[in-house]
Amino acid sequence: MKITYIPLAKAKELLNDASKERELNEVQASALKHVGKFSKVTAEKAAKLQKDLVSLGLEETLAVKVIDIMPANLDELRSVLYPHVQNLEQDLGNKIVETLHKSR
Repeated sequence: MKITYIPLAKAKELLNDASKERELNEVQASALKHVGKFSKVTAEKAAKLQKDLVSLGLEETLAVKVIDIMPANLDELRSVLYPHVQNLEQDLGNKIVETLHKSR
């Protein structure tokens, strides 16, 4: 079984769609409230960002993590990626931060 990682924005979209079809159980309703509060971009922007970040060289799991947090600068980005990426090149980091800023 392959695990697919999705940003909070996509989870919000899926839960919203499910809530239109049926009543969500307590856990699902709580999850919908959580993702509604913490997702920073739309599902469409998140999907595009995920592709862009992966094309810059981030692993898919790290790209999703970055999208969910949307760090505002290089220091925040380094904090999000640590310990998975300990020596982030400044050029790459700046490209990632710039890509995030364009999607805000």
